[in-house]
Amino acid sequence: MLRDLIIPKGETRYIFFGGKGGVGKSSIAAATSTWLANKGFKTLLVSTDLQKSQNDIFGQEFGSEEETRVEGLDNLMVINVDAKESIRKHQIEVLKKIDSIRGADWEIRFLKEYWEKNPVLPCETASYNVFVHYLNSREYDAIVFDTAPGGHNFEMISYPWRHLDRLRKSILAKREVVDLTGRVAEIELLEKMGEDNLRAIEALSSESTVYILVLHPELLPVYETKRIQESLRPYGISIRGIVLNQILPKEFCTNAFFKARRALQEKYIAIVRSEFPEIEIGELPLLETEVVGLENVKRLSELLYG
Repeated sequence: MLRDLIIPKGETRYIFFGGKGGVGKSSIAAATSTWLANKGFKTLLVSTDLQKSQNDIFGQEFGSEEETRVEGLDNLMVINVDAKESIRKHQIEVLKKIDSIRGADWEIRFLKEYWEKNPVLPCETASYNVFVHYLNSREYDAIVFDTAPGGHNFEMISYPWRHLDRLRKSILAKREVVDLTGRVAEIELLEKMGEDNLRAIEALSSESTVYILVLHPELLPVYETKRIQESLRPYGISIRGIVLNQILPKEFCTNAFFKARRALQEKYIAIVRSEFPEIEIGELPLLETEVVGLENVKRLSELLYG
């Protein structure tokens, strides 16, 4: 069952929801987090959605500086990823690493001055720093990622690999000139940052990570699912769950138009189940209301997970 995928089993469970924009990822991420929290699991919902949809869904303001508890749920915290705040947090973490390494006083001062003025490495982006940070966190039983749509999601997933490769190349280059520069502490700093990315990679490609795709029962999403599978495979990640969202309730399909649309949906539901027999599949009906407010979120969670 789909719910068996999301339940933590002795270690932090990382749950990613992917898919195109407008398929209901944010609502389902909120419902999943709520269901886990109601089951007694300490849960964090991390939203990298620039629209900050979780604020609208829960009817509550969630910031980017620290995790905020959802009113009415003791076990659920939410944080929105904000570029400036993420850079600041990353800067603080790097400065802490500098304090923990050995080296000449002049080099330590140089590194601190550099990182205070240049908090991110070339090609890094804010959401990626938060992404790696929480993949290294063991504070929660479950961390649910409400990701940005489409290609941005894959950039985030592949980031630890790409960044680790850049760090290793930089370390090798600096080792070549260490006798000339004397900058040993900088190499150690880069190695520590590489260790963070390596731990994130280990978490991503382990059984603790669950990637769930949200889609509508239509033709194009079926093909998209196959492409996503191929994109994730090189990283040792596989789609382990699919949520088919906004299925027309059969009892309301009484006229020719809705009967035809329902029949079309049933066709693609059957194709999804046939094409992906190894993947757990959940189905959600089209609701008569928007998923806004805690009660509606709870309702959605029960429809999906029981």
